[in-house]
Amino acid sequence: MELTGYELSIEDVQRVVKGEIVSISQDSFERMTTARQVVLEALTGDQAIYGLNTGVGKNKDRRIPINDIDHFNRQLIYAHCVGIEPELTIEEVRATMLIHLNNMVKGYSGVQVAIAERLVDFLNLGITPVVNGKGSIGEGDIGILSYIGLALLGEGLVDYQGKRYTAKEVFESLGLKPIHFGAKDGLSVISSNAASFARLALLVPKLERILKWYDLAYGMSLEALDGNTTPLDDSVVRNKALSGHQCSYRHVKCVLEGSYLFEKNSSGVQDPLSFRNVTLIHGAAYDSLSYVKKQLYDEWESSDDNPMVDITTGRILSTPHFETLNVTLAIEMLNVALSHVSNASVQRMIKLGNPDFTGLSRFLTADDSQFFGLQALQKTAMTLDVEIHHACQILSNVSYPLAGEMEDRQTNLPLIIQELEVITEKLYDLLTIELLYATQAIALRFPTEPPLGKLTRKVFHLIFDQYGTLEDQHQLYAVLGGISRKISQMCIHSLFDKEK
Repeated sequence: MELTGYELSIEDVQRVVKGEIVSISQDSFERMTTARQVVLEALTGDQAIYGLNTGVGKNKDRRIPINDIDHFNRQLIYAHCVGIEPELTIEEVRATMLIHLNNMVKGYSGVQVAIAERLVDFLNLGITPVVNGKGSIGEGDIGILSYIGLALLGEGLVDYQGKRYTAKEVFESLGLKPIHFGAKDGLSVISSNAASFARLALLVPKLERILKWYDLAYGMSLEALDGNTTPLDDSVVRNKALSGHQCSYRHVKCVLEGSYLFEKNSSGVQDPLSFRNVTLIHGAAYDSLSYVKKQLYDEWESSDDNPMVDITTGRILSTPHFETLNVTLAIEMLNVALSHVSNASVQRMIKLGNPDFTGLSRFLTADDSQFFGLQALQKTAMTLDVEIHHACQILSNVSYPLAGEMEDRQTNLPLIIQELEVITEKLYDLLTIELLYATQAIALRFPTEPPLGKLTRKVFHLIFDQYGTLEDQHQLYAVLGGISRKISQMCIHSLFDKEK
């Protein structure tokens, strides 16, 4: 993959994370070389330039003598290795290096070309710096990216070929020389949001998959309820021109193709809102996720360097480009949207356990000799939903005056991404419970082969053929674990594609 600084996609990131070779375009080399020359010329001038010949933060008023520039840049890396565990995964660090490298080759950072080339080496040779992942407030991941800077210096720890070594050991074995940091190199390496953007980029595909799974789970729950299909009528959907709504509707119609629901008269005038409104609830989550992706791509097309080198005018300018409020607010919106997906799922499970709505046994007990059914499982589902609700609290407006009160606001982007990771994990757990509820209800409703949709039938049999109709002696935790493993092995995108 040739990097130009532009048009990087999430799919590109995934490919490089898995090992695709990268290179830097010739145009990018030329931009970086020109920008570096601007930096070196500015170093001999009298103008005070942040992070070039001055300190950083409150120390911006401290001028760095030219003879101390190299020492200052090396010290800058050491002083900012403040991130604490947990470590970023190898995949997250590889994605971080790629995103940061792609930003460098735009030519705004003024970093020496050797640093960009060494990041290419790290990616192509499979050398992954060990990076502690907690130490960023969302205004540049300086306390995290410093560990990559440490590796560039030939110091710290790296993962290589399945084992952990010192960077020095790996450099010596591969004939690599440590990078000698010079003017502006330290700040160019650490002043970026690449680590946060990498974590987000790796989450997006997981969320796209899980939302499709929720469309499918809803289809099964609707069949389990013997529900009303008028909300899925083409005329109804055409009247609400929302892109996410249309997307969820297409998925649900796909999973229910051939279902008995479309061949019968509805047993009720209207279903509860957690059934009736699903394509709009899920649609809001799809729209929120699309907005997050747009903000992420907009960031990747821009520079987050401070200061930035303008090669057209030969100037080095202070910027606010490390500000991440647009991305942060987009994720907070997504987190809240996903909490609605979660809550509607729990409400559907509660309804499926209530004979007033289903006409089936209370709590979906298999027969009159059973006393409990899936009653207690509602508590687990509710707990997961409360945890998701807790994780979508607004955090972007909490700030402290740091760095001598120069950095007096933050977005807390890494923490908000962490909450999105929690939500994603809990949603997956909740999904397995809804699939179990729907399967049990369908099995009770249709003692013989159920007349389900093409995709709902596949997933029903995936579960039912192994566990049958659940009785009280089943250990539900083990059943949920089995379902989780089964669906994790299925490619939901392929499942949909086969039915197009």
